[in-house]
Amino acid sequence: MSNANTMSCLWKESKDAKPYVNRVPIPTVEEGQLLIRMDYAPINPSDIKFLLGQSSSNKQFPCVAGFEGSGTVVLTGGGIASWGMSGKRVAFYTNHEYGTYGEYCIADTNLCIELDNDIESSQAACSFVNPLSAIGMLDICKKNNAKAVINNPGASQLGKMMNRLFNERNIKVINIVRREEQVYELRYECGAELIINQNDPDFLKQLKIMCETTQASIYFDAVGGEQSGQILNIMPKGSTLMMYGTLDSWQIGGIQANDLLSDKKSIQGFFLNVWLKEQNKLELIMTLKKLKNFIKTSLKTKIAKEFPLDQFQQAIDYYKTHMTEGKTLICLKKTIQSNQDNSNQKQAQSQNEEQLSQQKEQNKVQQQQQQQQQQQQQQQQQQQQQLIIIIITIIIIIRRITLIIRITLIRIRIALIIIKTQ
Repeated sequence: MSNANTMSCLWKESKDAKPYVNRVPIPTVEEGQLLIRMDYAPINPSDIKFLLGQSSSNKQFPCVAGFEGSGTVVLTGGGIASWGMSGKRVAFYTNHEYGTYGEYCIADTNLCIELDNDIESSQAACSFVNPLSAIGMLDICKKNNAKAVINNPGASQLGKMMNRLFNERNIKVINIVRREEQVYELRYECGAELIINQNDPDFLKQLKIMCETTQASIYFDAVGGEQSGQILNIMPKGSTLMMYGTLDSWQIGGIQANDLLSDKKSIQGFFLNVWLKEQNKLELIMTLKKLKNFIKTSLKTKIAKEFPLDQFQQAIDYYKTHMTEGKTLICLKKTIQSNQDNSNQKQAQSQNEEQLSQQKEQNKVQQQQQQQQQQQQQQQQQQQQQLIIIIITIIIIIRRITLIIRITLIRIRIALIIIKTQ
């Protein structure tokens, strides 16, 4: 039975257990965490892997599924980063046991971004997994001085984001697709120029020519199988196969071992959780600031369809057959509203005039408390902004002092040399 202290969610008892809709107690927050009332949560390949028990996520079971979404902060666990967050609409990523496929979710404050009024919650729900992956892959390209890359599958939502983001930075993307209509889709939606259908009879020959022409040095592969090795084999010396998914196969094959030895080719993996942990706090803050701007432009997500939580299986089935058409969302707002409506009806039947009067008094008290909280939140937000400015100023001062010391040491050395020569 539902009550004010429980919530509906997609529950998973163990790694191999089948997920089901369940009611569990609403979680409590710790310092540095936020309790978020959910609006939307997308379905990603990582979610499918997790639900099937094939994910490498370190979530503790039993747990609520889901890794990213959007909603409203209803409670904070304290800490400097949480100042002023209560009542804010946010998009976020979480690996907490209380994931995004529930009416309420727990997320770390440093993995949330406050949403502007001009972005819809449905669009914001897809702000992290794919967009951050695209930013992370761009970071890899910059560190390796890549002029061009290959991506498979090219027509995925992440593939389209990569095209827009990479093209803005003059990094060419060779897109591998499976159907001819995806060629026109990529050209129309993101202006892609280098597209090749893997079902063409001379696919590898054409791809090799593209690699040589563009000097493609990184192959981002979310498919796997024998084709992974076949493509790495035809790439230039020093190229890297960067696995970021296993849509077709858990294994990769067809790799010429001699290429790894004599041609200095390599195989690596990109996992968003790992990449995020490698970012220091300042880098993460800067990345999330970029993300907030990108999700409205280069990293905007196309939404295909929404499903309520109790239709999660239909949502998954739809997603599997419409992956390149846009994101499939779980709409938690409908679930919350439905539960609230049922609760209100039962309450209305049992209430008498005295209870209604008490409720009015409570509402007045709550309004006064909310006004006080809003004033406190504004003060906290101002303090947080001032603290950030102070920290940045200190960093700048330290750097300047370090530079002055270095210059002074150089001058002393020069003076000593002059004295010796005299």
